Amino acid sequence: MNKYRISKYNPIFRGSTGRYSKEDWTAISDIGKTFDGQLLTVELYKSVEDNYVNTVGTIMNYLNVSHLTVSNIRKGSNEEEFEKVVTKYQPLYNNNEIRDAYYNLVDNTKLSAQEIGPVVRLLLREDIGADVYCENVMRVFIGYDYLMGIHTAQPIESIVLDIERMGVFVEKV
Repeated sequence: MNKYRISKYNPIFRGSTGRYSKEDWTAISDIGKTFDGQLLTVELYKSVEDNYVNTVGTIMNYLNVSHLTVSNIRKGSNEEEFEKVVTKYQPLYNNNEIRDAYYNLVDNTKLSAQEIGPVVRLLLREDIGADVYCENVMRVFIGYDYLMGIHTAQPIESIVLDIERMGVFVEKV
């Protein structure tokens, strides 16, 4: 498998141990705070989140993956806590697809590149955890601190520049 770290974090600010040296936001809860002189607004947060969603779709299309399976779904909090987050960040949850995915997603759901967005958003926002994959072709890992890993059966180097033009960085690991 080819393994890639894909994130908003520019690798030139990564030390020899891999630690990121710049202060930067890492979660939806950072909205309203200032990092490196820039206020993290809902609009800025959403634009970065869009880059991650578009990256997953781009890789799926490149690899001719018709769908990703979502399994082992784990909710990050109970429904009452989720609704508090929805209320606090209303502009980011005003799309019914995201809330529908949270409440209705079941193990072994298969989603196309056009349908995977709400799940990627829920993962990035740490509302859910899940395994996201196309068996033997592609796996998507989204963890804490706004980090995404992609494992692929075939290399994606020929689309790295296209992905980076979307506003994220690709590092082969």
